[in-house]
Amino acid sequence: MRKAICLFFAVLAPSLPLWSQATGGEGPSRDPVDVIGLTLTMVYIRYGIPDTVYAVRGAEEWQDDVVFVYNDWDLYMYKDRVWQVGVKSSHDIRLGDPGGVVSLALGEGLKTYNGYMLYKLPSRAWPLEMRITLDAAGKVAAIFIYRSDF
Repeated sequence: MRKAICLFFAVLAPSLPLWSQATGGEGPSRDPVDVIGLTLTMVYIRYGIPDTVYAVRGAEEWQDDVVFVYNDWDLYMYKDRVWQVGVKSSHDIRLGDPGGVVSLALGEGLKTYNGYMLYKLPSRAWPLEMRITLDAAGKVAAIFIYRSDF
């Protein structure tokens, strides 16, 4: 019996889902900030196989990403870790909202540029930032939360 218990903890226990403490053990966290920094293995364990996968080419080879698409978000992988998350909504902002809604929701720390806005988020193990991309009509076309030191 003792060997069976040791075998369970040595072989099977590491493959069980590792729920985030932030969710009280009810399931994996749905906060995109909690996903940044996860390894490929942890993404599979917590969220399962993605709905689809595609590549994004950058101007330089080191800027190439593999994107895992899930219902709630797109996870941008560099090497074996998530460095950026594309979301449909965050911080009371949703895709399609006018730029004025972003300004009202985020307030004073928001920086506005031509076609996008940046907002520093509270840092965790690394600095974090949110980028809100606007379309030609000034509406939110994309929302990304990412490691700003990358």
